[in-house]
Amino acid sequence: MAPELRFFSLTLPAYPVMIGLGMVAAAVVRFLLPVHRVPRSRTGFVIFPAFIGLIVGAKLPVLLSYGLRPEFAATGKSVLGALLGAYLAVRLAKWWTGQSWKGGGDAFVLPLAAGLAVGRVGCLLNGCCWGAGGFPAPLLEIAFHAAAFAVFCLLRSRRVAEGAWFPLYLGSYCLFRFFAEFIRVEPRVLAGLTVYQWIAAAGVAVFCYEVWTRLRQDRRPACEHSL
Repeated sequence: MAPELRFFSLTLPAYPVMIGLGMVAAAVVRFLLPVHRVPRSRTGFVIFPAFIGLIVGAKLPVLLSYGLRPEFAATGKSVLGALLGAYLAVRLAKWWTGQSWKGGGDAFVLPLAAGLAVGRVGCLLNGCCWGAGGFPAPLLEIAFHAAAFAVFCLLRSRRVAEGAWFPLYLGSYCLFRFFAEFIRVEPRVLAGLTVYQWIAAAGVAVFCYEVWTRLRQDRRPACEHSL
């Protein structure tokens, strides 16, 4: 039986409630701690490809890990795949349309970190995504995203690494997930690693390069930018 939460006389399933609360937390943080990096005229341009990439990315690692088994094909979703799918979709859309602005992802880092920290409580209560021997792996996810939220709040207050937050956040998450996968119960597909570890390893390389290039561009003298 799925775990439930009781609010007075109302009984609700715990998992969707926590996912909903995670979305509320993300919206509240977006409102209270705004980071305006996306031109308002381009907000829709960002959201649509990100949504498509999120949907595809959430399912792809699950299908690669488990195939078309009904119990996973219908319900399995990957946070790692969703985040990377959204990122790649936006980058592809920007390349396709010739958009050159960068740093728009900064606005979504704090809401994502807050929302995922809360939403992962649903995984903990639901008993999914646990590690070998019953280790509560979602606790590690909650701790990571809560710590990331605190770190990026500090970066926001000091205006540090602006324009590179999103790849910095995703790169850190990929590194975390690569090592966290060693305690999770997932199929080992190649060289003793899971699909998620291979995706995470690729993500670490891509986002390290992305952070390096963005910070390097920010440090160029103004005259060099004009060349």
